[in-house]
Amino acid sequence: MADNREAIMFKTVPDGYVFQALNPFVFGRGRYYLVSEAEKAQLLAIITARSPAVYFWLVFMVLIAAGTGALAYATGHDDPTVSDVVIMLALIPLWLYAAVLFSQYPTARKLEPLLAGLQPTSQSITSADLRKAMRKTVSFRHYLALGISQAALSAAFIVMIVQKSNGGHVAILDDSGTLLFIFNATAFAFSSVAFLIAALNKVRHKHDEPDLADRSFKGFLLPLFCLVISLGLLGFVVTNAWRTNQRNHETAQIQQRIDSLSVRIDGSQIRGRAAKVRIAANTAHMSELITRLNSPAIKCEASAASDDTARAKSSESCRELIRKEQDTVRQEIAATRAERVVIERESAALQQENDAIRTELNEIKAMRR
Repeated sequence: MADNREAIMFKTVPDGYVFQALNPFVFGRGRYYLVSEAEKAQLLAIITARSPAVYFWLVFMVLIAAGTGALAYATGHDDPTVSDVVIMLALIPLWLYAAVLFSQYPTARKLEPLLAGLQPTSQSITSADLRKAMRKTVSFRHYLALGISQAALSAAFIVMIVQKSNGGHVAILDDSGTLLFIFNATAFAFSSVAFLIAALNKVRHKHDEPDLADRSFKGFLLPLFCLVISLGLLGFVVTNAWRTNQRNHETAQIQQRIDSLSVRIDGSQIRGRAAKVRIAANTAHMSELITRLNSPAIKCEASAASDDTARAKSSESCRELIRKEQDTVRQEIAATRAERVVIERESAALQQENDAIRTELNEIKAMRR
């Protein structure tokens, strides 16, 4: 937020200012000095010459990247496991300490020569003094912007949790990445509540608002940056989740269509095999009928009758029976040929349907890729 180092490191007292010196190693007993206006100016020149926030975030991000990469290389896991997440969470305090140490140590060392000539004091800057100083340097809009930004980040992680758990259909405790998202969403939610409560307190205590000089646009740049980034991230996550759901829905529809076409192909193939069996049976029946046509079952043998007229009548009667049998066979042949034409038409229609289904199936698979 705004540069509040002057407010939290110096407290106005009747004799001047109480200055809380930086500890080079961050932790340790506080050291307090009584300084004049001129000494305060010298100390502030050194303190404000270097922006610790930039170095803090730079070192912190580098440590996270390096630590995550080293952990992945050491474990050989492509995706983080639950134990990997626990290790990373346990390393966060160490990374934070290293980042604070790196950002604070150079300034603390530069202050040491000046501290040797300052007057130590038993007066101190209490936690209540720090809270009061913070209220004086941070405005309502700072707290509100940061509260909204933290809420947006929490909402973004919640969307990612829902997306990763497939809307609750996948157990969230079985995936380490989801556990990390839950931790982040919870942390940002608590942070948002804290900032919004602070903003509400600002409304209740308007006399704690910073001076106009401390409410410049430059002082609002960091909260504004956080707000823009968090809302942008939320918009990106929501848009990506919506597109993913759309793709999943389209993929499910395509898969249903593929399954339906596969069932139709199987049915068409079964009917095609049945048609082939019918054609084979028709061919065998046709061969049998042709054989019957060429070799009638009725045989005309020479009659033993002594009368020529009787023999002629017997021969004529036999030929008549043969003609009737052949006519019946010819009719069966014609019916069999007609049946074959119908079967071949059905088979051709089935083949066309099968080809059309396969073409549609290949087009759908090509679209799926």
